[in-house]
Amino acid sequence: MIKLLTLVFLIPVVSFSQTIKYRQYKPGEITRYKLTSEIYHNGKSAGKTVSIAGSKVVNDSGYFSEEIRRLSKISISVQDTINLDSIGIKVKPCKIFLSPNGKVLLPKLAIPEMVGDITDLNTFYVAISPALNAQKISVKKPKHINDKTIKGNFADSVTILYGTDCIRVTQNLVSATKRYSVIKTGFEPPSFSCLLPLLDTIEKKTFDYSNNFQMIRKGTDDKVNLVWGVETFTIITDIDNKNGQILAATMTNFLNLRMRYNASKDLKTYAAEIPFTITRNLKLELLAQ
Repeated sequence: MIKLLTLVFLIPVVSFSQTIKYRQYKPGEITRYKLTSEIYHNGKSAGKTVSIAGSKVVNDSGYFSEEIRRLSKISISVQDTINLDSIGIKVKPCKIFLSPNGKVLLPKLAIPEMVGDITDLNTFYVAISPALNAQKISVKKPKHINDKTIKGNFADSVTILYGTDCIRVTQNLVSATKRYSVIKTGFEPPSFSCLLPLLDTIEKKTFDYSNNFQMIRKGTDDKVNLVWGVETFTIITDIDNKNGQILAATMTNFLNLRMRYNASKDLKTYAAEIPFTITRNLKLELLAQ
């Protein structure tokens, strides 16, 4: 697992203490975000996707939220470029609340080709959500460690038959001016086993940290692929201090894994066990209207 480098905070002396504001919504406001994702398997390029999502601020039972719709997507590989717009628009709109009492809930994952786009955009929002206490950091208190472990479920029941992970979150204020703030959100494995393990093997340490990721993917014929290991990701977010909006963000996601290839459905037998890594570099950009 890649060790996170020590971050040196260069925070200018300013006359304000609270720099991270809750999201301030304007009724009818429309924005668009471009999400670019580059994927590497064992250090080799496994493709790139570029998608655009649009949001509109709506009134939902007296509260303002962003209604997210998928507008376009392309998938780029060495062989070709595939337009997936027709698939993207099938994703049902979902709502995200970043107000003080708001939640960022993961919608139902029913379209395998869009799982990454949905969960990644959701994670960018989660990183600055009230639930993870981004609004508690300031120039005077630039670091906040969340006590609770976050557990996730990313199965789509089609390709990913089972998928769970768990993570510990820290928030750090990297820099701040009166207009903008930069936050580093770290998602790391807890110091203890936090999964309900599918196998005893997963309960044990496979790498330097306790395993915090496990997945069953559909394999060949009636076989499955069992994957487990350690996942970390780091998000750097540029925020507009006037309204709490994400202006731009990057994510580095690294998974150090083991896979039992073509396992039986009861996971008792398998063809081979192999190590592999996944690295994903993502960029989120607010597009001009």
